[in-house]
Amino acid sequence: MRNYDNKTKEELLEIIEQLEKKAESLSSQHVYAKQQKELDAARIKAEESDRFKSAFLANMSHEIRTPLNAIVGFSKLLASAESADEKNQYIEIIDRNSEILLNLFNDILDLSSLEAGSLKFNIRPIKLIDICRQLVQQFHYKTQSSVKLILDDVDTDMYASGDWNRIIQVISNLLSNATKFTPKGEIHFGYREKEDFVEFYVKDSGIGIAAERAATIFRRFGKVNDFIQGTGLGLALCRMLVEKMGGRIWLRSQEGKGSRFYFTLPLVHVERHFDK
Repeated sequence: MRNYDNKTKEELLEIIEQLEKKAESLSSQHVYAKQQKELDAARIKAEESDRFKSAFLANMSHEIRTPLNAIVGFSKLLASAESADEKNQYIEIIDRNSEILLNLFNDILDLSSLEAGSLKFNIRPIKLIDICRQLVQQFHYKTQSSVKLILDDVDTDMYASGDWNRIIQVISNLLSNATKFTPKGEIHFGYREKEDFVEFYVKDSGIGIAAERAATIFRRFGKVNDFIQGTGLGLALCRMLVEKMGGRIWLRSQEGKGSRFYFTLPLVHVERHFDK
C-alpha cells in the first residue's frame, strides 16, 4: 500500500511538473504575442509619423514660400518706388504677408507644444465680454467694407473657465476663417449659457463647407478649399486648445449657405469680478 502511495505521489509530481512546463510555455507564447503586438503598433505609429512629417514638410514649404516670396519681392520694389501711394501699397502687402508668416510659425510651435504636452495654460475665470470687445476692435480693420462684423447681445457678466490668450486665439482663428470665406454679408459672434457650459459661436454668410470637407475639417491639414492659402492647421489647433480647456468644438455648414462654428468651455459662477 505504501509503495502504491509513493508511486501515486511521483505520478502527481510528474503531472504537476508537466503542467508547470506547459504554463511556462503558454506564458512565453503570450509574452511573445504581446511583444509582437506592441512592436507592430510601434511600427505602424512610426510609419504614420513618417507620412505626417513628409506631408507636413511638403505643405509647410509651400505655405512658407508664398508669403516669404511676397515679402522679398515687394521689399525690392519698395526700395525703388517713387510715389508715396506706391510705397504705402507695398508696405501694406509686406505687412500682411509678415503677419501670415508670423501666425504660421506660431501655429506650428503651438501645435508642437500641444503634442509634446508642454504648452502651459493659465486656467482661471474669464469675463467673456472683455474678450469679445477686444476682438471687435481687433477685427474692425481686418474685415472688408462689404462684410459687417456683429457682436450679438450677450450676458456682460458671464464668466467661463479658460486661458485668456487661448480663448482669444480660438475665436480669432474662427473669425479669421469667417472673414476669409465671406466676400460679402454678415459675421455674427457671441456666446450663451448651455447647462454647465458657455457655448461660443461664430456664424457667417459665406461660401459654406462641403459635407466631405466638414468631416475632416478639425484634423491636421483639413481645409475648406485647396485653392485658398492656408496651412490646414488652424482648426486642428483650435480643437486641441478647446479640449485642453475642458470643452469641445463642432460646426454646422451647408455649401453655399454659410457656416456656424461652435465651441464650449466650463461655465463659472462668480460673485466678484476678476481682472483680466
